[in-house]
Amino acid sequence: MRATILDLEVAIKYAAPILAKENMDERVVHRAGNALTENFGNAAYDFILVASLVHHFDDATNRALMRRLANALRPGGVVAIVEALRIDAAQKIGQIGGRLDFYFAMTSESGTWSAEEMSRWQREAGLIPRKTMRLRIARDIGVQAAVKPN
Repeated sequence: MRATILDLEVAIKYAAPILAKENMDERVVHRAGNALTENFGNAAYDFILVASLVHHFDDATNRALMRRLANALRPGGVVAIVEALRIDAAQKIGQIGGRLDFYFAMTSESGTWSAEEMSRWQREAGLIPRKTMRLRIARDIGVQAAVKPN
Protein backbone atom coordinates (compact mmCIF):
# COMPACT_ATOMS: atom_id res chain seq x y z
CA MET A 1 0.00 0.00 0.00
CA ARG A 2 1.19 3.49 -0.85
CA ALA A 3 -0.08 6.91 0.12
CA THR A 4 0.26 10.42 -1.22
CA ILE A 5 -0.31 13.16 1.33
CA LEU A 6 -1.24 16.59 0.04
CA ASP A 7 -0.37 19.28 2.55
CA LEU A 8 0.95 22.79 2.75
CA GLU A 9 4.70 23.10 2.26
CA VAL A 10 5.29 24.35 5.79
CA ALA A 11 3.69 21.17 7.24
CA ILE A 12 5.74 18.88 5.02
CA LYS A 13 8.93 20.47 6.29
CA TYR A 14 8.16 18.97 9.72
CA ALA A 15 6.46 15.72 8.66
CA ALA A 16 8.97 14.42 6.10
CA PRO A 17 11.77 13.78 8.65
CA ILE A 18 9.34 11.76 10.78
CA LEU A 19 8.53 9.51 7.82
CA ALA A 20 12.21 9.05 7.05
CA LYS A 21 12.95 8.14 10.67
CA GLU A 22 10.19 5.49 10.55
CA ASN A 23 11.48 4.15 7.19
CA MET A 24 8.19 5.00 5.52
CA ASP A 25 9.45 7.62 3.11
CA GLU A 26 9.33 5.20 0.14
CA ARG A 27 5.68 4.23 0.69
CA VAL A 28 4.34 7.59 1.83
CA VAL A 29 4.97 10.58 -0.40
CA HIS A 30 4.31 14.16 0.59
CA ARG A 31 3.10 16.50 -2.11
CA ALA A 32 3.05 20.23 -1.44
CA GLY A 33 -0.13 21.85 -2.59
CA ASN A 34 -3.44 23.47 -1.84
CA ALA A 35 -6.62 21.36 -1.92
CA LEU A 36 -8.52 24.25 -3.46
CA THR A 37 -6.27 24.58 -6.50
CA GLU A 38 -4.61 21.17 -6.82
CA ASN A 39 -5.20 19.06 -9.92
CA PHE A 40 -6.08 15.65 -8.47
CA GLY A 41 -6.31 14.03 -11.89
CA ASN A 42 -8.94 11.72 -13.29
CA ALA A 43 -9.59 8.22 -11.87
CA ALA A 44 -6.24 8.31 -10.08
CA TYR A 45 -7.13 7.09 -6.55
CA ASP A 46 -8.89 4.19 -4.84
CA PHE A 47 -9.31 6.03 -1.54
CA ILE A 48 -9.22 9.70 -0.59
CA LEU A 49 -9.21 10.79 3.05
CA VAL A 50 -10.16 14.38 3.79
CA ALA A 51 -9.35 14.94 7.47
CA SER A 52 -10.04 18.14 9.37
CA LEU A 53 -10.26 20.28 6.25
CA VAL A 54 -13.84 21.09 5.19
CA HIS A 55 -14.47 23.19 8.30
CA HIS A 56 -12.23 25.84 6.73
CA PHE A 57 -14.45 26.30 3.66
CA ASP A 58 -17.94 27.55 2.86
CA ASP A 59 -20.64 25.37 1.32
CA ALA A 60 -19.95 26.30 -2.32
CA THR A 61 -16.21 25.67 -1.91
CA ASN A 62 -16.83 22.26 -0.33
CA ARG A 63 -19.26 21.28 -3.11
CA ALA A 64 -16.65 22.19 -5.73
CA LEU A 65 -13.92 20.32 -3.82
CA MET A 66 -16.09 17.19 -3.59
CA ARG A 67 -16.75 17.27 -7.37
CA ARG A 68 -13.00 17.40 -8.02
CA LEU A 69 -12.34 14.58 -5.55
CA ALA A 70 -15.10 12.44 -7.06
CA ASN A 71 -13.48 12.92 -10.47
CA ALA A 72 -10.14 11.80 -9.01
CA LEU A 73 -11.62 8.51 -7.73
CA ARG A 74 -11.56 5.29 -9.70
CA PRO A 75 -14.92 3.49 -10.03
CA GLY A 76 -15.61 1.74 -6.72
CA GLY A 77 -13.30 4.19 -4.91
CA VAL A 78 -14.17 5.86 -1.63
CA VAL A 79 -13.84 9.39 -0.35
CA ALA A 80 -14.08 9.74 3.43
CA ILE A 81 -14.46 13.02 5.31
CA VAL A 82 -13.36 13.02 8.97
CA GLU A 83 -14.62 16.07 10.84
CA ALA A 84 -16.25 17.43 13.95
CA LEU A 85 -19.94 17.21 13.13
CA ARG A 86 -22.76 19.63 13.67
CA ILE A 87 -25.67 17.51 14.89
CA ASP A 88 -27.93 18.60 12.03
CA ALA A 89 -28.26 21.17 9.29
CA ALA A 90 -30.65 23.23 11.49
CA GLN A 91 -27.63 24.40 13.49
CA LYS A 92 -28.10 22.12 16.51
CA ILE A 93 -24.65 21.36 17.81
CA GLY A 94 -22.91 19.35 20.53
CA GLN A 95 -20.39 20.66 23.04
CA ILE A 96 -17.20 19.82 21.09
CA GLY A 97 -18.74 20.88 17.80
CA GLY A 98 -19.90 24.15 19.35
CA ARG A 99 -16.46 24.99 20.63
CA LEU A 100 -14.90 24.09 17.30
CA ASP A 101 -17.54 26.07 15.40
CA PHE A 102 -16.59 29.14 17.46
CA TYR A 103 -12.87 28.56 16.91
CA PHE A 104 -13.22 27.95 13.16
CA ALA A 105 -15.38 31.06 12.80
CA MET A 106 -12.55 33.10 14.31
CA THR A 107 -9.72 31.46 12.36
CA SER A 108 -11.11 30.49 8.97
CA GLU A 109 -14.52 32.13 8.56
CA SER A 110 -16.44 28.85 8.32
CA GLY A 111 -17.31 26.13 10.82
CA THR A 112 -18.60 22.64 11.40
CA TRP A 113 -20.94 20.88 8.98
CA SER A 114 -23.59 18.24 9.55
CA ALA A 115 -23.33 14.73 8.13
CA GLU A 116 -26.40 15.55 6.03
CA GLU A 117 -24.63 18.53 4.46
CA MET A 118 -21.50 16.49 3.69
CA SER A 119 -23.66 13.69 2.24
CA ARG A 120 -25.34 16.25 -0.01
CA TRP A 121 -21.95 17.40 -1.35
CA GLN A 122 -21.07 13.77 -2.06
CA ARG A 123 -24.41 12.99 -3.71
CA GLU A 124 -24.23 16.13 -5.89
CA ALA A 125 -20.74 14.98 -6.99
CA GLY A 126 -22.18 11.67 -8.22
CA LEU A 127 -21.11 9.60 -5.22
CA ILE A 128 -23.21 7.27 -3.09
CA PRO A 129 -23.02 8.35 0.57
CA ARG A 130 -22.80 5.68 3.26
CA LYS A 131 -24.11 5.84 6.80
CA THR A 132 -22.15 8.26 8.97
CA MET A 133 -19.84 6.63 11.50
CA ARG A 134 -19.12 8.37 14.79
CA LEU A 135 -15.96 7.80 16.77
CA ARG A 136 -16.54 5.99 20.04
CA ILE A 137 -14.07 8.13 21.94
CA ALA A 138 -15.46 11.44 20.62
CA ARG A 139 -19.08 11.24 19.46
CA ASP A 140 -18.91 14.71 17.88
CA ILE A 141 -16.25 13.47 15.45
CA GLY A 142 -17.54 11.49 12.49
CA VAL A 143 -16.62 9.88 9.20
CA GLN A 144 -18.87 10.55 6.23
CA ALA A 145 -17.81 8.19 3.45
CA ALA A 146 -19.16 7.83 -0.09
CA VAL A 147 -18.47 5.42 -2.94
CA LYS A 148 -18.06 6.19 -6.63
CA PRO A 149 -20.35 3.92 -8.63
CA ASN A 150 -18.76 1.36 -10.95
